[in-house]
Amino acid sequence: MRILAIGYPLPNVAIDNYNALTAPSYNDYDALIVDPASITRVAKELASGEAQYDAFDDRPVLNAPTTASSVSAAEQLRRRAEEARRLLEAGGLVVVLGRPDATESGILGFEGCDRYHWLPAPAGLSWSPPHLKPAEGKTVRIVAEDHPFTAVLRGARDDIRYRAAFDDRQAEVRRHGKVIATGGAGIPIAMEFPVLGGQVVFLPIMADSPYANRSELAEALVDACRQHAGSEHGAAAPYWVRAQALPGLEQVEAELEEAETAASEARAHADAVRDRHDLLAKHRRLLWEDGPQFAGAVVDALRLVGFTVQHTAGDPILLEHEGHRAFLEVESSREQVVEWPYIRLQRRLEQHLLKQSELLKGVIVANGWREKDPEEREEELSAPLRIACENYRYALFSARSLFELVRRALAGADDASLLAARRRVMNGAGFLNLTEPGSETNEEQPERGPIF
Repeated sequence: MRILAIGYPLPNVAIDNYNALTAPSYNDYDALIVDPASITRVAKELASGEAQYDAFDDRPVLNAPTTASSVSAAEQLRRRAEEARRLLEAGGLVVVLGRPDATESGILGFEGCDRYHWLPAPAGLSWSPPHLKPAEGKTVRIVAEDHPFTAVLRGARDDIRYRAAFDDRQAEVRRHGKVIATGGAGIPIAMEFPVLGGQVVFLPIMADSPYANRSELAEALVDACRQHAGSEHGAAAPYWVRAQALPGLEQVEAELEEAETAASEARAHADAVRDRHDLLAKHRRLLWEDGPQFAGAVVDALRLVGFTVQHTAGDPILLEHEGHRAFLEVESSREQVVEWPYIRLQRRLEQHLLKQSELLKGVIVANGWREKDPEEREEELSAPLRIACENYRYALFSARSLFELVRRALAGADDASLLAARRRVMNGAGFLNLTEPGSETNEEQPERGPIF
């Protein structure tokens, strides 16, 4: 078996070591081991002039168009995609040391050079967020005991420092991938994916230090690649094998095909049900989440009950209904919510008024004592916060109140009641209870004057 290592030196007679600019064609090998970080690293070194590289045919690799005596770095990097595709179509194996995706500028003709441009992916899947995300940790739990690369992970357990993880909440990750090992909280850090006619195996980073002794790791990787090629995880059998009759096999193959079809349909049904479950269950985040997750839960809930919401990371959340616009501020606390959301909201409204000459409504959604059972919470919102919102005519309501409104919307509440709740938010002042009309401190909104 011929193995090519890219950007990850492995001392072993069965492995040829190169980088993406100097290597021979990937499809000249049976297996490929790649550290994706090396691709952007050599691109940066070449573009900045920190290093010089020669292609496998001894022509210098230049950050310029290809000539008779030199080769373009952009062309050298781009052709790796076709070579990797050929290798996989032939039933080959690609082992990737998981890194978060990143790009490197400065390569003439390939400004968008990224770490995974060369690696094909299953339909609907990408080697970048939201499927492959940055992560940092060293916990390793083996899931697939019979997988050929399990021995590699066990042997290198002390040297593993994973830098990326797959999000198994994404349907495409679950549909295409097989988990080999997980990190903390069960997040997949090693997975296998069928791609074209071959397999792509993602492993966590091992022995990342340049001073680490990689001899044992190299031997373990070679053994795993060979076992993989000779196991059910390897290349498909030749086309003519099915024509070789064996008594009873044809009937069993038909039964197996029927069972696999039923299992595939069951998995598809489970994925569909899980997606529906996640879509509904996410509203529970209103009661316990914090930070951006809580803000996202509030936005989802407000959209569900009929508001138009503009939510861009780093910008104020903007509500809109019946031609009226309002800035939204959110706060979730382990304790009672005090005046901070009011102060932030006031500053944003004042800045907007000064810059845009537009006076907007203010709305606050607050969640106090978020770690307690909602039925055990008392006085979630401080008196100064309530008074300030009433004085400045900001609408203030709790996440529990919004959660109850979500419940009613999901249960089929009529449009009139949801419209009434939306109008109470846009016209009310002070503390509001969205599910009990008439309980607000002050629902009537007089003509608004300056806020400062």
